[in-house]
Amino acid sequence: MNKLSILSVGIALGATLGLMSMFCALAFAIWADATLDFFGAFMHGLDLSAVKSTAPMRPGRALYGVVGLGIVGLLAGVVYASIYNVVATGRR
Repeated sequence: MNKLSILSVGIALGATLGLMSMFCALAFAIWADATLDFFGAFMHGLDLSAVKSTAPMRPGRALYGVVGLGIVGLLAGVVYASIYNVVATGRR
């Protein structure tokens, strides 16, 4: 089996999660109720209206979330690729 590039997988996952977070923030800024309804359906009918914030979304706070999730994705990708490479080389 081929080894995965640890940094490449980390960057790819970090960028993917960062983009998903950015699109989610954009969707929430444009269609707050519809976005909450979608994620409520995505979570098997959980009513998220109780956790809806009344404060306006600040761009800095949204950017903080995008960058934070990107970093979490980078770390998760590095861990995933590292474990994959150990498992893949151990099997014949």
